[in-house]
Amino acid sequence: MRVTVLGSGTSLPDPDRVQSGILVEAGNQTILFDIGSGTLHRLTQTQVDVTSIDAVFITHFHIDHCSDFIPLCQTLWLSGYQKTLKLFGPPAMREWARGVLEVAFPYLRGKIRIELMELEERETVYLGPVAISTSVTIHGSMDTRAYKIEHEGKSVVYTGDTGPCRDVIELAQGADLLIHELNWMDGKHPEGVHTSPSELMGIVEETCPHKVVLTHLSPDVITNKKSILATIGRRSNAEVIIGEDLMVLDV
Repeated sequence: MRVTVLGSGTSLPDPDRVQSGILVEAGNQTILFDIGSGTLHRLTQTQVDVTSIDAVFITHFHIDHCSDFIPLCQTLWLSGYQKTLKLFGPPAMREWARGVLEVAFPYLRGKIRIELMELEERETVYLGPVAISTSVTIHGSMDTRAYKIEHEGKSVVYTGDTGPCRDVIELAQGADLLIHELNWMDGKHPEGVHTSPSELMGIVEETCPHKVVLTHLSPDVITNKKSILATIGRRSNAEVIIGEDLMVLDV
């Protein structure tokens, strides 16, 4: 599998980091996980043709995780996209898609074929030889999903937004690559919304991934990245990396 971090930032504007988005190329599938503002632009900076996208998995409907979906639809239409785009997400996916495609931007209705699927708390779907499994996360009042991508014995877990969550820990056990959010510093956050360095240290210790990439990085986190890496790696042999836009990882 080849994983590209398209966006490693938060909802706050950052000249170096656009909003959340991960590109996974596995088998014969090209898949986007989240598509926040700026990720479509980042995609054009890779070697991947936008018309090769087979599916989009959205973790939740905060704007920094889904706002480039409409620009993606317009780009696919104008590029002569011939596939059926598969769109996956939590319950309320259909309502959200109807809102953006039929109410906000009705001129895009019917321009490309879209197949929607709402995902339960624990579910596995298959795209060709690639298996994608879900778990819930803890992110305030939002109904959110984390995703585990498996292909040829390798696994990648992308958490989206979450505080420490038992379901995510179970999903991420022994992952080859864990892409985990780190939105804020210890002592500066409410519980059950995002993850802090000391919390992530415990998660990494318990899940035993081979490699950890940190994403959804706030300016405060970036400023303290040296101490953060030391904290998270304190009780684990996992390689811990600060995610960067357009970082490529082969799994």
